[in-house]
Amino acid sequence: MAAQGKHPLLGMRDLFEEENRRKLRVQNELQAALALCGYRTVDTPVLEPTDIFLRKSGGELASQMYSFVEPGGHQVSLRPEFTSQVIRLFLQQNGSLPLPVRWQYAGPVFRYTAGESGHGRQYTQVGAELIGAGGPAAEAEVMATACGALTSLGLRPLRLVVGDVGAVLGLLRQFALSERATHYLLNVIGHLRDGEEHLDAVRARAEELGLLVQGERQGMAALGQHLAAVDASGASTFGARSATEILERLARKLQASDDPGQLERAMQFTGALAQLNGAARDTVERARSLASSYDLDPSPLDSLDACVAALALHDANDVEVSVDLGLAGGLAYYTGPLFEVWGGRGGAVRLGSGGRYDGLIKALGGSDDVPALGFAYSLESVLDELAEAGALPDESSDGKRALVAPRTPDAVAAALRTAASLRLGGEAAAVALNGEVDEDSARRQGFAAIVTVDEDGASERTWL
Repeated sequence: MAAQGKHPLLGMRDLFEEENRRKLRVQNELQAALALCGYRTVDTPVLEPTDIFLRKSGGELASQMYSFVEPGGHQVSLRPEFTSQVIRLFLQQNGSLPLPVRWQYAGPVFRYTAGESGHGRQYTQVGAELIGAGGPAAEAEVMATACGALTSLGLRPLRLVVGDVGAVLGLLRQFALSERATHYLLNVIGHLRDGEEHLDAVRARAEELGLLVQGERQGMAALGQHLAAVDASGASTFGARSATEILERLARKLQASDDPGQLERAMQFTGALAQLNGAARDTVERARSLASSYDLDPSPLDSLDACVAALALHDANDVEVSVDLGLAGGLAYYTGPLFEVWGGRGGAVRLGSGGRYDGLIKALGGSDDVPALGFAYSLESVLDELAEAGALPDESSDGKRALVAPRTPDAVAAALRTAASLRLGGEAAAVALNGEVDEDSARRQGFAAIVTVDEDGASERTWL
């Protein structure tokens, strides 16, 4: 692979011709594969108002964004991902588009830490969004499309890992915790996925956030009993407030707080759920059994079961499908099934990811929720895996570039005409600007031949 440069401060790469041509070739092939599935191209600006990315994406993304105030006084950011922009574009059409909408895109994204590609702070996403389609058939289409475009490049076998944020949330809400505690457990499920030894750290963080304060609830209850006795005795006030007022305030605080025992039970369940992964149907059944053992209604898992069944109809060759209940997306806007596509030896390299985000359209200004989902690849990761598999397209320009050299100063006009003729024939040609031509220098500049031209237009080609 050709040499590449790297910005010494920002960790962003420069590409020379051969690598750049390969990158564009693979990008075009991926987009052509998506087009065959009905996804039409759109493009969006690299700069966008910051709030477009923050309304539903979560704090982690906010800490990674390149944001600044532009000369007009507006807070703007380099795009860290495409989905929010695509939804903004959809909303600007004011409902004039027939549903569902299938769009695809490609371009650079910027994050202050290395993206999923591990290729620094600028990398390239190629992706697609399906807007206005709900249900398992839409989810299966998007997952099959994501895998199919990669296998068309020769990347096989692949590993498709499926999770479901909506199913997990539906189970956690049955513990009757506050929304804050419920979403905390959803956000940490990825840590618990790495092993039960992380449960102590999750518990400690819950205490730091005030979600799990051992003894506080019992203490408030005891204080409430004391105040009730005081109030019943006819005592007047405690400072500026009466015992009744303090009792009412304590009641509101008790109602808003989470029962430590119930929160601890929910943590144990979340830790066990995060460990469930493997063959799709078997893993869903194990999740149902786990839910039942905690006296939970397992029906939230029906959506995941239906998604897996719909995906099986696509008969995706060379794709191993599994379910991981600990799978958590890096963006907070996911609301249902989500997935990762892995390749490489042993399926150890993540090539792309996606999922359902039915609430994003309303969050960005729509009047109603609209079902939507999509995915994006890291193009740099795809290129690396093609290189590892020996399947990179040959984009060498050898034999396609000629240096046209006038034999004498009077032959310059003829040399220019010869170069123009070569270009019309599809051959890249540059005209030597100075008298003598050095073959070694021409070779190092990437020329495959020198075409020497006489004043009368006669030429001689020398291969390097």
